[in-house]
Amino acid sequence: MRIIQYRKSLGLNQEAFGALFGLKSKGQVSEIERSNRCSAEIALAIEAHSKFVIDAATLNDVVHAARRQAPIEEAA
Repeated sequence: MRIIQYRKSLGLNQEAFGALFGLKSKGQVSEIERSNRCSAEIALAIEAHSKFVIDAATLNDVVHAARRQAPIEEAA
């Protein structure tokens, strides 16, 4: 699901959706919707809000790269 679809499923306009994540303008939301890209912080917040319907790794390259890393094994 893309950000615009998620926002519309919530019945929110861009301004109200942006306010959920601390975005200052609907222009910022518009840019995220167009590019389907955003900061790691916003990507993770959207993922959590959507209960993982939106995957933060698809919105941000840093999150994507971090999740591709092999898990670190704990010391014995």
